Amino acid sequence: MDSGPSVTPSRTIRGDPATEQAAPVRGVSTVESERVAPDGADRLVAALAYIGVIPFLLFAGSPGRIFIRRHQHIAAVVHAIRVVWTGAVLAVWMRLSADVETNERLSMLGRDVAALVVAGVPWYTSFQTNVLPWILIPLVATWLVSLGGFYLALAGKTADFQAFTNADWSDPVIRKRWFAWTPEEERRLARLARDRHLEKIQRSTRTYNSERVRREQMTTIQSNIDQLKAQREHNDQLLALGEISQRRYDAARLDIDEGIAELQRAQSGLVARTGATSGQTPQRLRVSRTDRSAEALVNTVAIITPSGIPLFTYGKFALDDAIVAGILSAFDSLSEEVFGSRVNKTQLAEGQVLFFAHGQFVLILSIFDDDPSPRQVEQLKTMLRQFEQANQGAMRREQYDPAYLHEVMIPFKFTDARSSSSERTG
Repeated sequence: MDSGPSVTPSRTIRGDPATEQAAPVRGVSTVESERVAPDGADRLVAALAYIGVIPFLLFAGSPGRIFIRRHQHIAAVVHAIRVVWTGAVLAVWMRLSADVETNERLSMLGRDVAALVVAGVPWYTSFQTNVLPWILIPLVATWLVSLGGFYLALAGKTADFQAFTNADWSDPVIRKRWFAWTPEEERRLARLARDRHLEKIQRSTRTYNSERVRREQMTTIQSNIDQLKAQREHNDQLLALGEISQRRYDAARLDIDEGIAELQRAQSGLVARTGATSGQTPQRLRVSRTDRSAEALVNTVAIITPSGIPLFTYGKFALDDAIVAGILSAFDSLSEEVFGSRVNKTQLAEGQVLFFAHGQFVLILSIFDDDPSPRQVEQLKTMLRQFEQANQGAMRREQYDPAYLHEVMIPFKFTDARSSSSERTG
């Protein structure tokens, strides 16, 4: 059964300069009092507080409005400063002045202080003496502040100096209910729910965009695979018709198979990944000859004597002295019998290219993973010339001891970065 509106206990707190509000007691719900602006009578009383001793008289009346009390406190402080400051100046002047008789100083100071307390200005006789320039400073300074407060009071405004001089603010009013959430708690929970909802929407959007990018990449990869397979079938037909050589066919077939394998690996990674982002996109979706390095990589570089003894070896060098000597002998005999001149390179069974650079004292054996470019051949010859110039004295004496020979820089990239470290052999 409805018991009617409930009365809520409350206590008065400091609020807006022009309003009042009730602070609730913990554990019960409250209803805020209506905010009312100060009326004309309140403004007039607050303005009169800045005149003379009136703010101290208002203490006896104990005004209930916060608006009046704040102006009253400020006016009382300003008036007290005015009385003390001006009275001190008058006392010092009368003490040091020779124009005032000794027996009259106390009576004059009493009249001035009494006038200051009541009206805020000294007795009129003081304005006819030499003390006037000294008392103008405290009087003008304090009365300017009082006039400013007088204007603010008439305008219905004030300044909360207590809040201005404190480092923190009052905590928000916490209202609790017995059978429901407080409005503050409801707003907090609503903000949390909204933030969770926005986060879920953003996560769904990112997932959707990632899935869309992943599907587009898979479609592109599959299209490239189909194109490579069609090209491979076309090469098969050309080979069957005799319109392409076996060597060109093998090279093209190897290139196509590598491209298909690379694309299939990228495709497998995308299939296994359900939420690929754009940052995880494979940079290379198709392998072709244009994607490869312009220059061939080096597997082995060896500086050897004419008799086939390796002085310095770099990279993967797995040949002993007898095999190297046999290769040199076979090359020299093949060059003289078949070509009539010295042969510098040949292709190995694994597709690598073996290259020799002959110098005056030594020669360089190098194995490239592909046919070296003219620039690489020239770099190899330059390396040989630099080595012979650095070790010319020892080589003329046929002292092929690696401990007394100087190495030179190798201008090539090795197939394995770890194999670029040099190994000395004697």
